[in-house]
Amino acid sequence: MHIYLVRHGETIWNVEGRTQGNLDIPLSNHGIKQSELLAERIKREGISHIYTSDLTRASQTSLIIGQKIGIQPEKIKELREINLGVWQGCNKKEIEKDYPGQLKRYRFDTSFAPLGGETLDSLNDRVRRFIRALDLIKGNIEKKILIVSHAYPIRMLISELLMIPLRYLWDMQLDNTGVSVVYWKHNEISRLVCLNDICHLLSE
Repeated sequence: MHIYLVRHGETIWNVEGRTQGNLDIPLSNHGIKQSELLAERIKREGISHIYTSDLTRASQTSLIIGQKIGIQPEKIKELREINLGVWQGCNKKEIEKDYPGQLKRYRFDTSFAPLGGETLDSLNDRVRRFIRALDLIKGNIEKKILIVSHAYPIRMLISELLMIPLRYLWDMQLDNTGVSVVYWKHNEISRLVCLNDICHLLSE
């Protein structure tokens, strides 16, 4: 099975460097354009299913793609961005000022969460639930499915599918509408086909 992992299009908060977490921020006009360019690229891939986070920025992206290829996206709560609690709405400088040392701790302690937020362990649990659900359609290894989500869940999905230790979670660059592809066979070796491909944006 080829699993196409796509980060949602750009939002105003992405441009401003503000932490979105699981707040429901819509696409910017530029993000809509990015999604349209992505849809043109995806229409050649032979996708059979689309699964998306239910947050607006991801579901908007998936709907633009789905309309282009004639597939209705299925919303999955497990694909939501991680809840970053009191950090949400702040930029990194503000987080470091108000909660000194917590950003560094968050990267190295998967059991730590900002106040009101979610741990990386919790995110990992729901990503694993989603992968187990994918296992139900493992019979046809030639399937190509598209997952539209967010930076944290996509990093976690890649780590889980390829059995990469979580300490490497931050070594992946994921741009808005970047495409990553994993060839996955249950209980067999999986392979990373591409990571963060943004060639469709070159015509912007």
